[in-house]
Amino acid sequence: MELGKHLEKGIWGLADKFLPVLYGFGYIFLVIRVLPMEEFGNFVLLQEVFLIISGLAAAFALQPMLKYASEAEADVPGILGVAFWFNTAFVTFSASLVVVARIPMSDILNAHSFAPLVMYLPALLAASFIRNFTLVLLQTRFFIREVFWVDATHFLGAPLLIWIISRMHLFDTAVDLILVNIVSLSASSVVGFVLARPLFTIRIRPRRCDWARMWGYGSYSLGAIASYLTYTKADTFILSAFTGPVQVAVFNSAKVFTRVYEMVTQVVQMLVLPAVSRLSSRGERSRLVALVEKAILFLTILMLPVFLLFLLGPSLLVDLLYSGRYRDAIPILQVFAVLALVVPLLSVSSNTLLGLGHARLSFGLGLFMLVLSLIAYFTLIPWLGGIGAAIGITVASVFTAWITTARLQRELPFTVRSVLLKWNDIRMFVHNRFGV
Repeated sequence: MELGKHLEKGIWGLADKFLPVLYGFGYIFLVIRVLPMEEFGNFVLLQEVFLIISGLAAAFALQPMLKYASEAEADVPGILGVAFWFNTAFVTFSASLVVVARIPMSDILNAHSFAPLVMYLPALLAASFIRNFTLVLLQTRFFIREVFWVDATHFLGAPLLIWIISRMHLFDTAVDLILVNIVSLSASSVVGFVLARPLFTIRIRPRRCDWARMWGYGSYSLGAIASYLTYTKADTFILSAFTGPVQVAVFNSAKVFTRVYEMVTQVVQMLVLPAVSRLSSRGERSRLVALVEKAILFLTILMLPVFLLFLLGPSLLVDLLYSGRYRDAIPILQVFAVLALVVPLLSVSSNTLLGLGHARLSFGLGLFMLVLSLIAYFTLIPWLGGIGAAIGITVASVFTAWITTARLQRELPFTVRSVLLKWNDIRMFVHNRFGV
């Protein structure tokens, strides 16, 4: 019975992680192929600002809520109260700051049509506020099926709305896309509130001890995610500052394919991190080493077709999906192909270090990756544009993967040869599982 319950949660969890991939395909066919390049580029800039604020707010307010509200004997009403006020204050302050600074931001980003779009940012954040809160609240009680339906309302609802208004010939500007997202995020918030309503026991005036520990954890979590978000989002803003929103559109038409790397990283985090934590607590070092070796080899084999497709077939991919548009994205996609060989090593090594309890080390490696990527961006983007941004991401990822793996090898002794020797284990698994 217990195995069945865990298996069901795992299936719903994997389905939830697959929703952004489906959203990405819909995004390619319904948005990137349709919107004018400048309109798409301006939307990307606003979307990145929205995602940064949402990500930072989640790190500061919602991640501490996930940790402490999940614990046994937790003072859930007090924790939810602190999280609600922290989240409200952070989102309100950030949105106000961006709205006030919208005109100088537009000048810096070389995108003068960006300033009017910023006025929609508070509506986007308000539409997603309850959705983000309830997603974490549902996770504290492992209501994974409910999490799926909250996410599905947005990730499937937005493409459906775009398709409907496109058939009505009403979809041709960035504002149209923003309004669709406001509607789908609002609907997702409503679904989240309905499904999580029994869990809403918020204390409006939390205890001082709840404020203190939520602040302590949230401050550290905010610092960690800030470096990651800057690394993953800075390329778009720096590229816009030097080249404008049209080149941002071209770059992101290639970058959208890298969502497959994000999916791999999330699956590794879901499976490897808890497994490492469990084996480490039991002192089973040999099984830990075997787990790392098999994970690296299996993911590398799994990503080889992606590497070959991005390296050898980008022209076919771009022509097929974009109907001849965005051909300048072809060399950018070829650069991103290298990441297919880097992501398995980096994701497994970094999550293994986290599972071993080296959170501070992981934070330091994240800062190193951030600094290296910013140096690469400012050096290469003025010279090579979007290709320079792609090279910057790739170079930073390669060096960080190398250093992270070298650090992990000090904890768990494994080599390239020992990883390759796990091929027989994988072959036997496939044979026993599928009869091949």
